[in-house]
Amino acid sequence: MNSDILLVYYSLTSKTHEIARLIGRAEGCDMDRIEVYEEYVDIPFGLKQRLLNEGDSYRPKIRELSHDIREYGTVILGMPVWNNDIPAPMLTFIESVDWRGIRVLPFFSSGGAFMNIYSSLKQRCKGASLADPLYLIYDDCGNFLKIIE
Repeated sequence: MNSDILLVYYSLTSKTHEIARLIGRAEGCDMDRIEVYEEYVDIPFGLKQRLLNEGDSYRPKIRELSHDIREYGTVILGMPVWNNDIPAPMLTFIESVDWRGIRVLPFFSSGGAFMNIYSSLKQRCKGASLADPLYLIYDDCGNFLKIIE
């Protein structure tokens, strides 16, 4: 543990990964990336297909993080927005953690709407102190447009 802040993020493409790298470097925090561990799923197409077929109940297996989240007082959570909500790999992680006493600083990247994602995160991170999120918006071509606080 090199910091009292841990940044945990999920990125299917490079957008959220790039943002996480910039934040991690600026904050000097430890970082972990959520990675799906399902050899039979062709990423990204297979993962998206499983989401369509299984919907909200789908929770892919993920690789174990290299940091113990309970050793940190603050966790930055970064993720893209899928169907206006939390991506399934991030849900697998979130639902496996005891969030009591942890301060959570969320950021979301999307090319569109953010309707449910923050309220969904608040509901799932029971016992955490959630800060207001940052929303990073991209256009259809993946060009950064703006940040909404």
